[in-house]
Amino acid sequence: MKILICESEEVLLSAIEFRLRKQGYDVAFCKKKASVQEALEKEQPQLILVDLDMGKQAGLEIVDLVRNALGPKSAILLLADPDEEQKIMDGFARGITDFISKPFKPAELVLRVRRIMDTITPIA
Repeated sequence: MKILICESEEVLLSAIEFRLRKQGYDVAFCKKKASVQEALEKEQPQLILVDLDMGKQAGLEIVDLVRNALGPKSAILLLADPDEEQKIMDGFARGITDFISKPFKPAELVLRVRRIMDTITPIA
């Protein structure tokens, strides 16, 4: 099953990608909101990790793009600073599956990803 990481910060993107590949996940990534639609169509990911802080409202806009492109079958894990409570609540209203507070421990990220991946079925 495929995971798409939407993260603009190169160091964090590399760390997440490395950790998930090490766990055996098939990973793709986007660094900009403009490339998300194409990646969704090409990759058909079952889980999308979205950094809320990709500039202005980009994180929430990506959530909307995912829901419009893939519907409810895909899962969304929002990466967010805990002080952005209203935006996190907006994310849940838009259909995110879960969120993880930044900074997070790599082991916690893997556990949350594994939990989500165990509950979804592959997109046909």
